[in-house]
Amino acid sequence: MLQSQKKKTTVALKDCIELFTTMETLGEHDPWYCPNCKKHQQATKKFDLWSLPRILVVHLKRFSYNRYWRDKLDTVVEFPIRDLSMSEFVCDPIADPYVYDLIAVSNHYGAMGVGHYTAYAKNKVNGRWYYFDDSSVSMASEDQIVTKAAYVLFYQRRDSKQHIAPSLPAESELASEECDGMDTN
Repeated sequence: MLQSQKKKTTVALKDCIELFTTMETLGEHDPWYCPNCKKHQQATKKFDLWSLPRILVVHLKRFSYNRYWRDKLDTVVEFPIRDLSMSEFVCDPIADPYVYDLIAVSNHYGAMGVGHYTAYAKNKVNGRWYYFDDSSVSMASEDQIVTKAAYVLFYQRRDSKQHIAPSLPAESELASEECDGMDTN
């Protein structure tokens, strides 16, 4: 009798990035064509990060495909809301620290080919989180953001001179709170 393996219920974002940047040997059914010897060869591939943008977009793989089956992956990816340090993954030895703070999350509910999208986004004017679901917008708390529905993560890099999270504006600055404060300029 075969015992089914228990699926891991959570995985850390850093583990996903580490796996993405690890050298991988291509399978025997996925050979590389060598232009020199004109033959298919077993090969390795590796992704390296040489620099990162000011806005980092992380697309989480939520769908699994094989020859016979397609499935939605519901594993919770634990991702930080503040202090995502990407410096260890960047090859440039003289690069500034790459420290990011989460500014938005796109969520997907449903199955492959059908589903519903929602989002969480942080208002840059007042520093508060909001939940977007079609035409409905409501305030959200940070403890609601990390879910198994997270699909695309949006991070903003901190200024190289700024090593702490930006402070919230004073109450007097919040008087003119507008919804157009969601951009990252």
